Amino acid sequence: MLVGTSNLTKNMDNACVTELEIPLIVMMENAVNSAIKNLDIDENNSYTLVCGVGNNGGDGLGIARKLSVIGKKVEVFLVGKKEKLTECSSINFKILENMGVNLRFLDDKNRIDLEEALKNSDACVDAIFGTGLKRDVGGIFAEAIDLINRFSKKTYAIDISSGLDSDTGEIRGIAVKAYKTISFEFYKRGFLNYKADDYTGEIVVEEIGVPKFIKDKFHNSEFIMDKNEIARFINKKDKNAHKGNFGRVSIVAGSRGFYGAAKIATESAVKTGSGLVTLISDEDVQEKLCTVFTEAMTVNYSETDRVKKLLDSSNSIGIGPGMGDNDNTLKIVENILKEAKCPVIIDADGINCLKNNKNIIRDAKVEILITPHPAELSRITGFSVEYINENRIDAAKEAARNLKSIVLLKGNRTVITDGYTTYINMTGNSAMANGGMGDCLTGIITSLAGQRMNLFEAAVVGAYLHGYIGDKIAEEKYTVNATDIIEKIPYIMKEFEIL
Repeated sequence: MLVGTSNLTKNMDNACVTELEIPLIVMMENAVNSAIKNLDIDENNSYTLVCGVGNNGGDGLGIARKLSVIGKKVEVFLVGKKEKLTECSSINFKILENMGVNLRFLDDKNRIDLEEALKNSDACVDAIFGTGLKRDVGGIFAEAIDLINRFSKKTYAIDISSGLDSDTGEIRGIAVKAYKTISFEFYKRGFLNYKADDYTGEIVVEEIGVPKFIKDKFHNSEFIMDKNEIARFINKKDKNAHKGNFGRVSIVAGSRGFYGAAKIATESAVKTGSGLVTLISDEDVQEKLCTVFTEAMTVNYSETDRVKKLLDSSNSIGIGPGMGDNDNTLKIVENILKEAKCPVIIDADGINCLKNNKNIIRDAKVEILITPHPAELSRITGFSVEYINENRIDAAKEAARNLKSIVLLKGNRTVITDGYTTYINMTGNSAMANGGMGDCLTGIITSLAGQRMNLFEAAVVGAYLHGYIGDKIAEEKYTVNATDIIEKIPYIMKEFEIL
């Protein structure tokens, strides 16, 4: 699914009209038909439509026409001046007038009529502002939105909730709190802002007839993955395959008192399907875990020849979980990045130790993925946590370009980017918010990369699978732990393999 901005909408519409000579009224009618499918017409018998005078309002007027034709009771209120109706909005306005539908421009005298209409109808359709809103809402527009929020039983927003900035997700003074948002052609970037959640409700994205090559021409390579797309990347196991076909991976993790991180990352890699998994750690960690593992092997740093052979033969390396932010960790990370001949996934303290040594990443000769949460990204970039949380996509893209690495920014709506192409992962939930989850994700991604999956794809698929498994478990459990995820990995991998 595409993620887009207000500029994309504008450029896309202009291209359809000028290059393809598709009349804008045709696109508006397509939007109307797409919206009708999502207005729960089997449940609702009466609608109040609150429309602006721009093309978003034209969508609303077209919806009012369709609802009236199929026998629904409709009341229409327009916010703005009649002389400012756009050409397409005027067409739908005149049709409604000719049909005898009651059209009222909202003013001080009939605000009580809107209140009563909202109270007495089953649902409201919000079509006041579209994606182009870049100013705070005031005056009669703010009053209309306030009335909708106070008296509507169920509100359907057309393309975007009026008052919500489609690019940033910021509330422009006041915004409609929708039960459902019916968006067109792409998922609005602003929907990814946590602040937008209370205003969008369920989000549905519908196509309105824009050709793919037009979208590709203006799109900025930002996507949301879905289950079927993820399944395309999962290797189907050939009956003649052996363990060598599924990769050798090394996990560098753990330190005194932090044995769990090493255990979780290693076992996650095993369960994700790697042919051979080896934990590289200090002697203390090795002693604690070598008798715990049944499928994974162990080696300690002092076994220099074995470590070198492992690094030379590895198809991917994961490093960082539970290692501690200290000079020793820095030395190990630096050495591995010099020795590695395969993709390297850096997590946790592997990232923290590089905060004053970023050139170690920039100068590496292999592909690198870093998997920070916002505080870790703040340490290595200098961005404030507040800036990162409010600009997750842009902060991650800038960091990726600056560090010459792939960045997986953890959190609700994980961002994966190489600085140019970006994917947003929508799986995962707050039941997973506990220790060990990042270590588990590191193991999954390291395993996928070791199975010859492109590192960027491994990050996207790994994030999706990790969150998807957590979502499935959270249907039955209040808290989801890393060990719960690990147990389910092979079963979910099988589910995706046969899709």
